[in-house]
Amino acid sequence: MADKMHKGSFRGVPFLTTKSDGQIGRRNVVNEYASKDEAYVEDLGLKARVFTLDIFVLGDNYVAERDALEAAFEKEGSGELVHPWRGRMTVSVTDCRPSESIDQGGRQSWSVTFTQTGENKQPNIRPDTAAIVDVMADNAIAASENDFAETFNVDGLPEFVADDAMTQINTALSSTLALARGMLPDMAILPAFASNANGIVSKLTQLMRLPTNLASSITGQISGFLGLSSGAMSAFNSLKNLFGYRHKSVNRTTPSRIQQDNNRIAVADLTRRTAIIEAARATASINYESTTQAVQVRNEIVDAIETEQLTAPDDVFNTLSDLRTAVVRDINARATDLPNIIKYTPKATLPAVVLAYMIYGDARKDEDIVNRNVIAHPGFVQGGKVLEVLTDD
Repeated sequence: MADKMHKGSFRGVPFLTTKSDGQIGRRNVVNEYASKDEAYVEDLGLKARVFTLDIFVLGDNYVAERDALEAAFEKEGSGELVHPWRGRMTVSVTDCRPSESIDQGGRQSWSVTFTQTGENKQPNIRPDTAAIVDVMADNAIAASENDFAETFNVDGLPEFVADDAMTQINTALSSTLALARGMLPDMAILPAFASNANGIVSKLTQLMRLPTNLASSITGQISGFLGLSSGAMSAFNSLKNLFGYRHKSVNRTTPSRIQQDNNRIAVADLTRRTAIIEAARATASINYESTTQAVQVRNEIVDAIETEQLTAPDDVFNTLSDLRTAVVRDINARATDLPNIIKYTPKATLPAVVLAYMIYGDARKDEDIVNRNVIAHPGFVQGGKVLEVLTDD
């Protein structure tokens, strides 16, 4: 046995030892339940391997050897231990107790506990950036609804003011319905979406007297795009059509005309802002296929938010600013793991499967080349024509 022992050392500094203790096994939790005669043992995996060595140095040079070993024990991080009986392993020093005695001149000893370590295989902790986007979107919607409720009013005003406000709201709701029908929606949900819009219209006379309720009805209708489409990207693209939604001004010649114009502004602002906010919310649910796509969406929504901030009151401005920051952080965090889109020009006309193998080393990626470049026949990808392809480089 002695001829198979290793010369002990830690971080390359040699030591002597005559004894080693250790702890190995599995991490088990014993669960005992009331009125049950048997316990349930839950296995949580292997225990960390722990070895305690009684280490010493001696001789005329023991002071220098002592200092070198203690420097190794106190150095940050893991190091290599050559265990006399178990060989090389990566460990951390988790306990070290020096012992000195006047009766043992020329000798220094320690009881050192080493815990075997390995690579940290736990996933990196990332904040839930998508959840933050959702919260910031809720805040921005609330601020937009409050702004609407403070601006919109038909009480005590001539009938034409209420009639005009009703027309503006009907127009906004009709615009959302037209977009919904044109986005290839889930046909099982579209009737409910349309029914909700019609329900708002049927109650408009009452709702206009309750601006807060009216605002939440309008924002709720527009937020329905996220559940209506087959994917978040489809909802985002549809909502973009409302980013430029504006009102047609009337001459502000009398108090009634001023309020009429204010109502038009309030309806248009709420419609447009809600579309921008819900599109921002949708970005957190899009499964981006490339960094290029993610950056494009990010830039589009950031431009829309910043444009809206130019005319927004302070409360809305601040919530839009928070939403913008959350969206940028979310997309940037997820874009780091995505492939890029590059341009590739095949020299000759080839089948997509051959081209996929040449580019990726994987013929199964031919479908992506065909779909991405709208190729009519997968057997003939035209040579000399620039293609878009994904790359991890």
